[in-house]
Amino acid sequence: MGKWLVYYYKAWTGRDPESILTEFDDFSQGAKYPFDSASIAQFKNNVHKYWCWVRDAYPEIGTVASRIFGICVNAASVKRLWSSMGFFHTKNRNRLKVMILNLYN
Repeated sequence: MGKWLVYYYKAWTGRDPESILTEFDDFSQGAKYPFDSASIAQFKNNVHKYWCWVRDAYPEIGTVASRIFGICVNAASVKRLWSSMGFFHTKNRNRLKVMILNLYN
């Protein structure tokens, strides 16, 4: 996990991390402020807001986490992909069998 944290921090910020592994260790222990249940509960399941708030105290792991939880998952990109794939997968092409393809070679 540490390698991935370092990799993404470098990729997203362009800087070498100085304390991301220490910050991750504090997070892993779970009982240390601000990673305790009472602090997390105050954000009412809004994980992105929580990590943006944590970023003040733990800037490196907070940057990576807020970036990950800030990714908007929606269907628009998937629909675009299927639309572009429609060019390759037409009804006629889907009916082609290996024997038919061999006839044209």
